[in-house]
Amino acid sequence: MNETNSITTAINNWLLQYEQIKEVAKISTEELADEYEALALQRTGVENLSNKYITEKGWRRQYQYMLLLKSASEDDKQRLENLDWLDDLSDWIIQQKRLRNFPKLKNKQVTDMSCSNALTYQVEKDGTISNYYLQLYFDIKGGN
Repeated sequence: MNETNSITTAINNWLLQYEQIKEVAKISTEELADEYEALALQRTGVENLSNKYITEKGWRRQYQYMLLLKSASEDDKQRLENLDWLDDLSDWIIQQKRLRNFPKLKNKQVTDMSCSNALTYQVEKDGTISNYYLQLYFDIKGGN
């Protein structure tokens, strides 16, 4: 398995620790399923970060993802519940950061993580289904 896949898999598995995710759907990689209740973890970029110290060996990168949620949105109540769900997930991620409960990686280490921008980004023409996303950032150190 290459480095990127193992990082994405580790993040996916880590997200499954959030019990409410299991109530929504299995997390797909990259693509939202056709079902109206679906989740997908889509990588959106990788940015090189400078090492904190001149003598530090290895590399540091920020892996950026979107967690996509497709859900019913026929009325304001459903739309607000979907956004509340993303807010609750954001709170959980912040709590995991404080606890230093990061995704586990082989030969690499997550050193920081954050999330932002829980929002609606696409609505079906009839308004019955909406897609939402939450941006996720994972700073990872690797190499020796």
